[in-house]
Amino acid sequence: TGTQQCYSCQHPLSESDQQSPHYVVGKSCPYCIDRDQQRATENLTERNRQIRELTVPLPGSTPYDNHRPMNVPLRFEGQDVLQFLTGYHPHVDARYWANEIETGRILYKDNPVELDLNVWAGQRLVHLLKGTVEPDVNANIEILFEDADLIVVNKPAPIAMHPCGRFNRNTLSYILNAVYTGEKVRMTHRLDANTTGVVVFARKRKSAQLIQSQFEAGKVAKIYLARVCGIPTSDQFDCDGKISSSPGKGGFRLIDPDGLEAKTEFEVLKRFADETALVKCVPKTGRTNQIRLHLWSLGFPIANDPSYLPNQQLGTNQALTVDDPPMYLHASKLVIKHPTNGEICELESPSPEWCLEP
Repeated sequence: TGTQQCYSCQHPLSESDQQSPHYVVGKSCPYCIDRDQQRATENLTERNRQIRELTVPLPGSTPYDNHRPMNVPLRFEGQDVLQFLTGYHPHVDARYWANEIETGRILYKDNPVELDLNVWAGQRLVHLLKGTVEPDVNANIEILFEDADLIVVNKPAPIAMHPCGRFNRNTLSYILNAVYTGEKVRMTHRLDANTTGVVVFARKRKSAQLIQSQFEAGKVAKIYLARVCGIPTSDQFDCDGKISSSPGKGGFRLIDPDGLEAKTEFEVLKRFADETALVKCVPKTGRTNQIRLHLWSLGFPIANDPSYLPNQQLGTNQALTVDDPPMYLHASKLVIKHPTNGEICELESPSPEWCLEP
């Protein structure tokens, strides 16, 4: 056939080039693929450079006025604003909310509300927190892959996925949206603030919906790695303990015979001399705290878990700080169907150091 020229990149193609699986007449050639891969690598390098620049200092470390929205649910229709606030946040003293109203920090359409305001379903109030400074988080975020639909991230810990509690700007979603300026980056699933590993964000509303539907239907294969206290005697085991549908006293979900169906399969990968073991965890359902709770209930709590402690004890339900030892739970692999082309995507994140011998 002799030498040809690529229609796309105009590169001359030898006969051996034309034998490449990347050569599609009128569409692509191996040089196109090399060029596209180089551009993708350069794009990721630039994205990760932007993350480093944005997070030194952390965006929530400089005092700012934090506007926290609160949408009134139907069950509070017709109540006065203080009743709504105390019912919406039952763990916060009513005197706190009364003071926030009286000092003009509860707003509706940018104006302070009065104590006698009756709220209605769907009303959007704002809690103004002046001079907010957020706790530090681990911002060693790494983007592993991106295309027109997806952003695949290796999440560090501790860092919350989205604004909640004490965190607003020092969150993964806030930082990614600041890097992908002009776009609305959407979460497709969640990891606990104390858990590391692979997470997927979507760059389009439709893509987010399609990926979320895969998670909801249980069609996403998930593999986690955990280092547990104690050494299981069996190489393979599982747990199907039902999990409470909502947090109980202290904010903990527990094994509950009347709870939600849950199943996790486990495989011991390594046994260490310090009486810990590296375990592969394959959740077959997606309940909150499922892996942590199942291992804890079997007597093998995850090392450094602040909530589910050894000897069936419960700790705190708070996120770890950057000065605490990390919790040894890592989302290692996800297998999803691409929302546009339908291809099966195996998304993996590098294993943390704690997977190795101490």
